[in-house]
Amino acid sequence: MSRIATTPAAWSNELDRTLGADTPLDTCLEQAAAIGFTGIESGYKFPEDGAALAAKLAEHGLTLASASHGLALLDRSVEDERAAMQPAIDRLKAAGGDVLVVTELSNATFADDGAPLSRRPTLEAADWESFALKLDQIATFCADQGVTCVYRHHVGTIVQTPEEIDRLMMETSVVALLFDTAQVYMGGGDPAQVLTRHLPRVRHVRLGNIRVRELTRARMSDVSLPEAVRMGVFAVPGDRDGSVDFKTCMNLLSASNYEGWVVVSAGQDPAQRKPSDEQATGFATVDGLIGRAGLAA
Repeated sequence: MSRIATTPAAWSNELDRTLGADTPLDTCLEQAAAIGFTGIESGYKFPEDGAALAAKLAEHGLTLASASHGLALLDRSVEDERAAMQPAIDRLKAAGGDVLVVTELSNATFADDGAPLSRRPTLEAADWESFALKLDQIATFCADQGVTCVYRHHVGTIVQTPEEIDRLMMETSVVALLFDTAQVYMGGGDPAQVLTRHLPRVRHVRLGNIRVRELTRARMSDVSLPEAVRMGVFAVPGDRDGSVDFKTCMNLLSASNYEGWVVVSAGQDPAQRKPSDEQATGFATVDGLIGRAGLAA
């Protein structure tokens, strides 16, 4: 059974915290629930205590779809990483969630407002095996505690392009994949093609759209990712200027009997695009696609 969730990034952006900085958390949760979402991913305004987070979400009839942890496996030992991530696991479980999103952040550039899109880290061929082994050990550590560890590919990190996603999946066997349509597209790939190759490993899905005209402008100007957000590169499913083929992706998920969360995801400037309207469009589009694809919502 697929459930539809959202992220708080539409209301309060994670990359640029000046966007939506004054929006109360309760406004985000109230509007998300009113739209019809049953889950929401964690954000920086959420309570740090897991039990308090669960209670806050329950006030609005929501559950925690996922929480995130930034890895530093290129700099840390597995033992040190386990210690660093244990509080995130404990909080996630106390809040009633079981999906932990991880991304290698030790040399990431995406959150740097001064780093152009063209500047991003890469992993040397000889280092992939070591990184993948560590990542699988981390995923096993999570699984032993009842938590599904999903890796999120992301622009400005060592796993950005379709080839890097392929390499990650080839070199690992335990860690699952967070499939993000917008990140695949921005990373130079066709979301449906990438999804086709890795369907058995997908345990969490984010459906975000891309406006190609704005993306072209951002690439030509070589702006930072936060600036690309402000330029309106990202959009929700159903946006009339969006270019992602969600229908094919949802049909593929249906054929694989996918049962995880489907998250409407779009980092935007709430002063330019009203979050409640944008997310309502995204929810209605995804809900319709789920029904047509045969995924039970």
